[in-house]
Amino acid sequence: MTAMTVAAIDHEADADAARRHEHEHELAPAAPSGSVAIDVGAGRGALVLYPGERFRGREIEISRAGGSGPRVHTGVHERSTQPGSLLTAIFGSLPAGDYVVWEDATTEGPTVAVSDGAVAEVRLS
Repeated sequence: MTAMTVAAIDHEADADAARRHEHEHELAPAAPSGSVAIDVGAGRGALVLYPGERFRGREIEISRAGGSGPRVHTGVHERSTQPGSLLTAIFGSLPAGDYVVWEDATTEGPTVAVSDGAVAEVRLS
C-alpha cells in the first residue's frame, strides 16, 4: 500500500468534484505517533472529532451549516495517548462558524460550533 498524507481537502477549486465527491483516498497505515498542526486565531478555529469504532479506516466529512459551501474531509486515525489509544479525525484550521458532521454521504450528524481562536471537541458514536 502506498502511504499518502491525509488532510482536510477543499474541493472548492473544482465545483464539479465538490458536487460529485465520488472518489476514494487510500489512508496511510497507523503511525505509532504523529504530529498534527492546529492553526487557530483571528477568525479561525479547529475541530477534533473522537469517532466510534465504526469510523475506523474511513474519512469524515463536514460542511458549513445551512448548506453553504463544499464539504471537506479528513481521515480517521488511531492516536496513542498516555492513558491509551483513541480514534481521532482532526480539522486543524477552519473558518469560525457552525459545521455539520456527516455520518455518511447522505446522513447529517451533529452540528458543532467552531469558535474563533478555539478548538472544538466532539465525540461521535
